[in-house]
Amino acid sequence: MFNPYLRYKIKRLREYIAEHTADIDHRGIIRNAVANVELNGSYLAMLLLAGVIALLGLLTNSVAVVIGAMLISPLMGPIISLGLAFTIGDLALARKGMRSIAVSVVLTIVVTTLVAFISPLNEPTSEILARVRPNIYDLFVAMLAGTAGAVALCTRINYLITATGVAVATAVIPPLSVVGFGLGSGRPMLGLGGFLLFFTNFVAIVLTADLVFYLFNFHSAMVAEEKVPARKRLIILGTVLALISVPLVYTLVTDLRKVKVNSRVERILKSHLNHQDLSHLTGFSKVEQGGGISIHASINTVKLYEDPAAKKVENELITALGRPVKLKLEQVLVTAGGVEPKPRPIFPVSDVPVPAQRKETPTIALVESNSSALLKDLRYELEPVVAPFGPDALSLRLTESSGPVGLTISLRRDYPLSAEEHEMLRRLAERELKAPVDLSITLRPFLPPLLMEGESLSSESVKALGAIEKLPGGPASFTYSIGVAGREYKRNAAVLRGYLIERFGIAPGDIKVARASGTAGHGGKIMLKVLRR
Repeated sequence: MFNPYLRYKIKRLREYIAEHTADIDHRGIIRNAVANVELNGSYLAMLLLAGVIALLGLLTNSVAVVIGAMLISPLMGPIISLGLAFTIGDLALARKGMRSIAVSVVLTIVVTTLVAFISPLNEPTSEILARVRPNIYDLFVAMLAGTAGAVALCTRINYLITATGVAVATAVIPPLSVVGFGLGSGRPMLGLGGFLLFFTNFVAIVLTADLVFYLFNFHSAMVAEEKVPARKRLIILGTVLALISVPLVYTLVTDLRKVKVNSRVERILKSHLNHQDLSHLTGFSKVEQGGGISIHASINTVKLYEDPAAKKVENELITALGRPVKLKLEQVLVTAGGVEPKPRPIFPVSDVPVPAQRKETPTIALVESNSSALLKDLRYELEPVVAPFGPDALSLRLTESSGPVGLTISLRRDYPLSAEEHEMLRRLAERELKAPVDLSITLRPFLPPLLMEGESLSSESVKALGAIEKLPGGPASFTYSIGVAGREYKRNAAVLRGYLIERFGIAPGDIKVARASGTAGHGGKIMLKVLRR
């Protein structure tokens, strides 16, 4: 019962279409289709110009130029004509159409390959990369655009405007220029991707044009020459469509999987790294290597994330993705809150104008009158640079003679500054003081002497040890030396050593214990030095 009913509905549809397509000039459209497959000088010139223009637009990453090339290209004519040839079974028209398209494709690829080979621009742009991974959606777009083009050709309703839109939507010439770029720049896989996109658009346009022409009552009776049986035509189109759908569906599934993975990674990173007034995820990238994923995340933070916190994020990513994950955090320290005014120059500008060729040597009185404010501003600039080691004290040294300003900075640090660190601080001071600086650094112990209360550390000592958490790179980036004096030096050293291991996770091998000489000088106090590896 189903088949007769279906045949009835199809018959009624054909009758309805026949009534509304009686005014269509079928013979005229067939004559235009035959004319569109003819190869002549004008056609070839426009084709090659469009191919080269598209290539230049792709190389310069210009969307406007690429669109212009789509509008110039005459390649859509033979493709639509081939669709009509399949509908009416015109073997002669199909052969001419295939020959025209084959010649067009080969010439375009050859010319664009030569241009890409001699071009100094040989790096893939975003416009090129956008045309090397077609998926099933590209097939759907081409099918819809081909339908619109065939309908416009048959009805002549807004044909010029519609044909322009179809040329842009299907974009048959830029993918061929991508093929030329891939071959000319030594990247054949890019060329293969571009050709797959062209072939996708080509098949979709032919298929949908065939269907539209069939619905608009084009049939094999309109052909007087050799005809192709309808069954054979359907088998050819169906087979080609099935073959081309396989890589397109695979690409779509791959892209969807990547989107899903990116979404999971972004959700987990934001849940751990986005905290108001503390840190913010600025971006991330991932690279799949073998069976694992390497993720590089960038954050702005007011406090550095230590290794245990980063490891926690990494473990959650492993659980969510079910694959090995290596997380790398790029942390940029930022300042929370407002910004204080910039420091004033060390030598205030006098109200009395000074001749251009004459330089005045400032007096001690002028400098001393501003030294307090200047040192306060300089301390503000130095604190984030040298944290957590000070600065404890700053002092200026000035003389009546011209020369650099003497500056002494006291730091709480147990190991000397390197030459690079010394030079960095000197340049920072010169930038803030607006004058040459002769810098001297004095060092004081990073931690005060630690005291015991019975068999445990005193509350003041525990509070002082909290500074270890603020060490750059974390406590594990340093080594520790314990100097103990007094009768209970072994017990006291063991208490402090155990506290460092348990509280800060410091490796036992990074802690050295030595008995301090001169027990009377220490009076049973414990001296802990924090040293650079």
